Amino acid sequence: MLRRVAKRSPWASRSSRRLLSVAAATPPPDSLLAYGARVLRCTDPHEKVSLTFECQRRWDAGTLPEFRESEWGAHPPPAMPARGPRPELLAPKQMPGMKQLQAKASIPVIMLHALAHIELGAIDNYWDTIVRFDPVKHQLPREFYADFLKVAADEARHFTMVDDRLRELGSEYGALPATRALLEHASNTAADLAARIAVVPLVQEARGLDSGDRLVHRIKSMGDKDSARVVEQIVWEEREHVRCGMKWFRHIAKVQKREEDQVAYFQELVLQFFPDGLPGPFDVEARLAADMGAEWYQALESKVAHSYPPQGSTPTAADKKEDKVQGQSASVTAFAASKRKVILAGSVWPERTSSAAGVRSADIISVLQERGYQVLCVSPSRLNDHTTRLEKEQGVRCVQADANSDAFQKLLLESAPQLVVFDRFIAEEMYGWQARKYAPEALRVLDLQDVHFVRRAREFAVKKKGANFEETLDGAQLDIAPVEKLAIRELASIHRSDLTLYVSDYERELLVSRFQLPEEGLHRCDFFYPEIKASSLRSFDERRNVAFIGSFKHAPNVDAVEWTKTTILPLLRSMGENAEIHIYGSYGDTKRFAKLDDPECGFFMKGFAPDAHETLSQYRLSIAPLRFGAGIKGKIADSWFVGTPCVSTSVGSEGMTSDSNVWGGSIADSPRDFATEIQRLYNDKLRWNAAKDAGIVACSTRYDGSRNADSLMERVERAMGEKQRWREENWMGRILWSEKFRATEYMSRYIRAKNEGMASNE
Repeated sequence: MLRRVAKRSPWASRSSRRLLSVAAATPPPDSLLAYGARVLRCTDPHEKVSLTFECQRRWDAGTLPEFRESEWGAHPPPAMPARGPRPELLAPKQMPGMKQLQAKASIPVIMLHALAHIELGAIDNYWDTIVRFDPVKHQLPREFYADFLKVAADEARHFTMVDDRLRELGSEYGALPATRALLEHASNTAADLAARIAVVPLVQEARGLDSGDRLVHRIKSMGDKDSARVVEQIVWEEREHVRCGMKWFRHIAKVQKREEDQVAYFQELVLQFFPDGLPGPFDVEARLAADMGAEWYQALESKVAHSYPPQGSTPTAADKKEDKVQGQSASVTAFAASKRKVILAGSVWPERTSSAAGVRSADIISVLQERGYQVLCVSPSRLNDHTTRLEKEQGVRCVQADANSDAFQKLLLESAPQLVVFDRFIAEEMYGWQARKYAPEALRVLDLQDVHFVRRAREFAVKKKGANFEETLDGAQLDIAPVEKLAIRELASIHRSDLTLYVSDYERELLVSRFQLPEEGLHRCDFFYPEIKASSLRSFDERRNVAFIGSFKHAPNVDAVEWTKTTILPLLRSMGENAEIHIYGSYGDTKRFAKLDDPECGFFMKGFAPDAHETLSQYRLSIAPLRFGAGIKGKIADSWFVGTPCVSTSVGSEGMTSDSNVWGGSIADSPRDFATEIQRLYNDKLRWNAAKDAGIVACSTRYDGSRNADSLMERVERAMGEKQRWREENWMGRILWSEKFRATEYMSRYIRAKNEGMASNE
């Protein structure tokens, strides 16, 4: 699909084809600046796209300078990018409502038209960013222009994808009115490059990450899977645009000598253009994947204060618009009446079907419930199908609570929990200070899932620096500098907590030996598997083919699949091995991943697997060709649980067993060795049976659910009894709780006070 789009996109419409004859008579621009000036002054959207693609090709070929000598400043960009007669551009208040638009088009067409308008606006905004700002004043290297030209070309391709889909649906861009507000972003920030980057990639693009999954889900729910795939691919790729914005905002902050307070500088700029703050909720995981940590935006969330309605009162329309916590007071009251209470706080809801981390969180909830605890989950995310299932299947109450409101504070004061568990360090940053202040007797437990900065450091080494992944295995030598800020945040979160759960002994050793964390505050919390019924497992002869399973929201999995397709599969076929490779995973239904599907080579993209165990039990082998990552791997443990041997890299095998000699499969790091081990295990019945038995032993010992549950609860109960002593002796934690190191809390409290003041004046 992408190849088709790429061939067609420069001349995607009749109007674009007419422009071909005009372009032939017009000399092509001779610099990047000249291309930008022409794009911003032309009125036809397809000409903007064509010029952008043409410029990208010439830039990549090395035939274009940034600008000619004496050219800078001679042709300033227009105050507003040029537009043609269609679509009709209206002020936001003049835009027709959804019902009026539905008289002209279907809901998917309306949504896609709005998206096309956003993509076209982004083309202009990024070109304006390229040509407007003085390269000497801002110390802009050629890399700056290369990065933003690539982003502009991405936006041009995205516009073409959406417009193509509109045409397939019988419409086109321009058929509906659109808002002129998007055109004002470039004009409003024309005097300040830092403000431009803050507003365009770091607010507007990042808000697209927040709403992307909801938009995809809504379009899918209408039965339009083709449109949903287009949107899903765009949302995924625009993470790179936010990452680009973060990179160059830091550069500008350094040039302007605001490097030491760059987060505060960003927030100052945002509040200049969005004085009421930014609407939530935020997709914390997507933003973090784009190098945008919660400290950049969480304090900017605009929400009014929360309060539970008095008994017998009738909610007003304004009440209904407030956070959904307000409508859940009955659930909170029932939870508060329980004797043993746990609050599990996370940036997202526990999701058993999407990842191993989600399965483990759901299992921890079950362990707590079996020991008599009532569990309530809290997140800034909206309630959804997952929260409905949590309540129906596990009896878990779920409350949406904005970290910058008093919702969590009220919940803590009303319920007085004995235990607050933070699902990853981001949740501790959001909610930890409130738990300490309003539930001081509660034990604060941080569940790392994996050590994020280790995963990100390895990813940087492999993907950005081109290092061999074997060089990243030694934790003592792992280069942390590229992710230092993330490492400091995660380590600080561990120090502030009463107890920290980890999953990998490798990571414990790293935390204790290299980063001097006290071992007493750490506890290993593995997976929780029931007893394996070995007699019911399928035999060697009953199984066929090779499987990989993993969420496509997880960068290590994406890299593993692409590495397998491009590097390991050709080697496997050259050895004469014809076993098919089947790829399963959530969030993999996009054009980016669909193009990997190659039946002729025996490589199949199978989509989401509702039951991972049932799926893996049908295969003779599973693979975990991970080149970076951290923690322990659910895909491997799931394979062992159903008697499926696994071929893994050293990254995948890390921390999975207590005895390095016990491995249910093979470990290989070079592509050729990996392919060789697949072939050997797949065809050698004796080796396969030995590997199957070893995997069962590893899973039955290391991941025994009953034993791990007992170990977890014994450690939690002991920590409860010792928390006062621990807090007194944990001097690093006390330092980090001192006023000097609580900037996130104070910014959050400032936003809350501001919102409360606004609400009282309405």
